Amino acid sequence: LKGGPSMNTPGFPSNPQVLRERYIRQLDSSDNPTQTARELAEDLFSLDLTVYSSDFSFDSLLYSAMAKSILDESLSLHPEQIQIINEIAFNDAVIVSAPTSFGKTFCIFEYIARVTPQNIVLIVPTLALVDEYVKRVIKRYQRFFSQYKIHTHIDENRKYDFNQKNIFILTHDRVVHESTYAMIEKIDFLVIDEVYKLETDPHNDRVLVLNMAYYYLAQRAQKYVLLAPFIKSVEDIELLEKKPVFYNTLYSPVVNDVIPINILRHEDRYPECQKLLTKLNSNDKTLIYFPTVTGIYKYVNEYISTEPCLEDLPTSVQYFLAWAREEIHDDWCVIKAMERGYLIHNGQIPMGTRMLQLDYYETNGLFNKLLCTSTLLEGVNTTAKNIIITKPSRMSDQNNSAVFSAFDFYNLVGRTGRLNQHFVGNAYYIKAPGDPEYRKIDAIKSIKFEITDNSKDIDIQKGDIARYPDVIAFLDELGISIEDYHAHIGSQLRFDSIKTIYTRYKLNHQKLVTELNTFIFDPHHGRLNLVKVLFEIVEGHSDPFKSNIINNLLNKKRPKIKAVVNEVQRYFSSRGIDRIISTTINMKSSYIEHQFYPKILLIRYFLELSHTSEQLLTVLDSKITGAIEYLYYASSKQKKMLIDLGIYERDIETIVKIIGDDYEDAFELKQRLQSAWDKLQDISFISKYVIRAML
Repeated sequence: LKGGPSMNTPGFPSNPQVLRERYIRQLDSSDNPTQTARELAEDLFSLDLTVYSSDFSFDSLLYSAMAKSILDESLSLHPEQIQIINEIAFNDAVIVSAPTSFGKTFCIFEYIARVTPQNIVLIVPTLALVDEYVKRVIKRYQRFFSQYKIHTHIDENRKYDFNQKNIFILTHDRVVHESTYAMIEKIDFLVIDEVYKLETDPHNDRVLVLNMAYYYLAQRAQKYVLLAPFIKSVEDIELLEKKPVFYNTLYSPVVNDVIPINILRHEDRYPECQKLLTKLNSNDKTLIYFPTVTGIYKYVNEYISTEPCLEDLPTSVQYFLAWAREEIHDDWCVIKAMERGYLIHNGQIPMGTRMLQLDYYETNGLFNKLLCTSTLLEGVNTTAKNIIITKPSRMSDQNNSAVFSAFDFYNLVGRTGRLNQHFVGNAYYIKAPGDPEYRKIDAIKSIKFEITDNSKDIDIQKGDIARYPDVIAFLDELGISIEDYHAHIGSQLRFDSIKTIYTRYKLNHQKLVTELNTFIFDPHHGRLNLVKVLFEIVEGHSDPFKSNIINNLLNKKRPKIKAVVNEVQRYFSSRGIDRIISTTINMKSSYIEHQFYPKILLIRYFLELSHTSEQLLTVLDSKITGAIEYLYYASSKQKKMLIDLGIYERDIETIVKIIGDDYEDAFELKQRLQSAWDKLQDISFISKYVIRAML
């Protein structure tokens, strides 16, 4: 190091990453990092920090010329990226574990650009990552991928041509049905991202879904890659399909520092966060992590809302705020935050708005502070010099709370630092008495996929039920075979979840049938009581508040969120406007489609097995399942594609009337939107924004 010991000095650390960090810190502290890199070029090159040694030494110049990226000619791959690409090329299956800042996803797209496999399946955990991948393919790297058909859904009514080039970019729950597996006839290259989610979690239905997606797709794939951070090893790896090669590296071109901020009381978290924000450079990108959406809204209302509004907001921001006031609500915390220079990202924000928030954070110098929840743990790529962790905990889809492990903690920490922007990223940990101490070594863990674990649910999905008398007894009680179970119940829910719902169904069966019968005698009878009964079966408790919201959201006229919020507020004003707004958005954006609907279909199946009349099943379809399918475009994958891109649902019919609904893939959709842009002026601001971002 300049002014210090050289790499050959006795006693100098031998761990390559420790050495790298020392050099990266030297670049960070330099007034002129470029000049410092020139002076240290040979050492930087020796440590594989070729992104910094650039062409400043002969060896590095030669290397950079040989390691040019095909995707982006302005970049040269670092040696470990080349190693991963070689591992993928020479092996049928590879598991890659590397830090967040490594560039794993870039390696995948670089490999595809170099090898051009014919049929590619990319599985990601969230729609946000589907959007990110689609943008890479159809916009950033269009010249390489325009030869492919890009699919974000599997249409069971369509025959796909696997003799042409296809890329399927899907969430795991969209490939979980056996009929879907059968439709993907050929896979030359399969990638599953955030694969640590394959680890056994008996309380999480989605883990079962992902394991079964891996189980079926890996059998069909000629080659597959699994991606994850902080994985030391995978137990029983020899039992996995094609016995993957495990590639593990700690290489990182940035440094992540953890800076504890000790407080005496839990109540001091938010004041300390606010104080810290005033000390940080306002031009630096800063993420502020909260374990719950409620925490974000509390912080906005009690602290941010006391700050003065910004003057002269950009025109696009003013348009968005006007749309949000009209469509969502005047009291929405996103509006309060943006007016004061803050952005918000969580799962209870509509997809189009989430995209806009991330885009403004990345590109607009006015918005450098982003309040977020654990959606940030789902692989969303962001730029940050700093992250403030207000509390070491997180919410769970299943239990409303979950252990916040060292893995979770350092996954957040790893969101700081960015190649060629922030050499060193800072994670400020607001630590109260009793909060855990986290060590990086504890974040690097061994995992065991449920597919190779001792799992009743996996055995059920494989048909191996002989040693489970409770499963056999349950099938006997229903009067079905295991094949019937697979065909009608499938793998979206665990056995214990299904059995629990069935128990609640039996307890509420008469009440449900009575409510369905009411519609026979009075076709204009309101739907609310039916929703209440179904919600109680689904969730195990009554909740008039949420039932009321669901009932309003099932209106086929597609009311504005603002209209639903105002209606619910008439009866539940004590819940507070923030909770009413956030719950309504969550119900509309996620819960009804992904949690409520699958369980309603299960209840419908139980009704069939109970020999319920076709007339009553028709009532259920008309009032509940059919309404959900209509509102969420279950029968139109083309319209669903628009929704997933972030298009506002109330604009879908208008757009389809102009561009048609017979496009086959994302590239064709993009071309139609581009050609029809001048005719798409009567749609909402948010839809226009999403379309412009796509073109």
